[in-house]
Amino acid sequence: MLTAFGIVFSIIVVLIVLYTNSLKTGQYISTSAFVLSFVKKYGGNTLSHLLFLEDKQVFLAQNDSVLISYKQMGKKLFVLGDPIGDEERLEDGLEEFFQFALKQRLTPIFYQASERYTASHKKRGYRLFKIGEEAKVNLTNFVIEGKKFSNMRNIRNKFTKEGYSFSVVHPPFSKELMEEMQFVSDEWLHDRKEKGFSVSSFSEDYIGNFSVSLFRDPNGCLLAFASLPSDYQQKQAISIDLMRYRKHSPRATMDMVFISTILWAKEKGYSICSLGMSPLSNVGIEPNSPYPEKIARYAFLNGCKFYNFKGLRKFKGKFATNWTPRYLVYKKSLLFFLIIQLIIIVRKEPKQKESITIRKYIRNKQAI
Repeated sequence: MLTAFGIVFSIIVVLIVLYTNSLKTGQYISTSAFVLSFVKKYGGNTLSHLLFLEDKQVFLAQNDSVLISYKQMGKKLFVLGDPIGDEERLEDGLEEFFQFALKQRLTPIFYQASERYTASHKKRGYRLFKIGEEAKVNLTNFVIEGKKFSNMRNIRNKFTKEGYSFSVVHPPFSKELMEEMQFVSDEWLHDRKEKGFSVSSFSEDYIGNFSVSLFRDPNGCLLAFASLPSDYQQKQAISIDLMRYRKHSPRATMDMVFISTILWAKEKGYSICSLGMSPLSNVGIEPNSPYPEKIARYAFLNGCKFYNFKGLRKFKGKFATNWTPRYLVYKKSLLFFLIIQLIIIVRKEPKQKESITIRKYIRNKQAI
């Protein structure tokens, strides 16, 4: 029998889904080529590659020199990460976005925001909820000598001795390689669906934008792969993004992929390698932490059947040298309700070749 909480929870989810499906999407234009030209000109960050999923709307500010990506749900604009673009115009671009939202009577909500704009967000009456930490590797000083990496050295030596191979390839990819990656991805997914918004998903259109690391067995069979988006213009940061592997892969396969990719990135001159966010990492650890963060801490320590928060943190902790806080930045609202909305947005499977709404705020004129 459902508890009272379970009934209320179910009603809220149903109402949100119905409300979401009733939204109008607006006018769309193709943007993949535009996004590529933008990040090549201004550079990106460790989330900007997710624009290539083509499941988000885009706001352009400061004469098209600042870009903010988001998804609208009801009267809220869920923004992914921080603005990107001309470094000297980012603050002004963010102000234009707020003006656009105000004119449309919409409320921006920022997901996976960094600490860069927390002061200005607080001045606007926003609250901060720490949702986790982004794991990063400082490649400049990274070495695998010493006691900490003795296990990694042993894994790498063992795989190499037994004839396994690691390589990095660059697009465009052959039809045969794309089919190999598709097969690995399908096996990894099994009966699960792809996600979107803040989570990468496999498609030829998406993965074809990035270099890819490959791990093969002695017979040349592809066991695992990972896409490697960079910050483009700056050429300083690279990310280990979409990761997929065969179910029969040897133990420590992903350890081998990670350590080999990190060493390759260092050799190529990158200074930072992002391993992505570890949800709920170091959330609610302070005695005076807000009550919602303490609940999140409980979820991190005890896990749930849907996500192994603690295990992911432990895995990335094998390699990470720095941990950067990430936040959910929101106006006075029911936090639980916002989290449910975010879950729905992330779990919505991206449509192939779905294009992106590009909107601007034009002073004294109507927003488009």
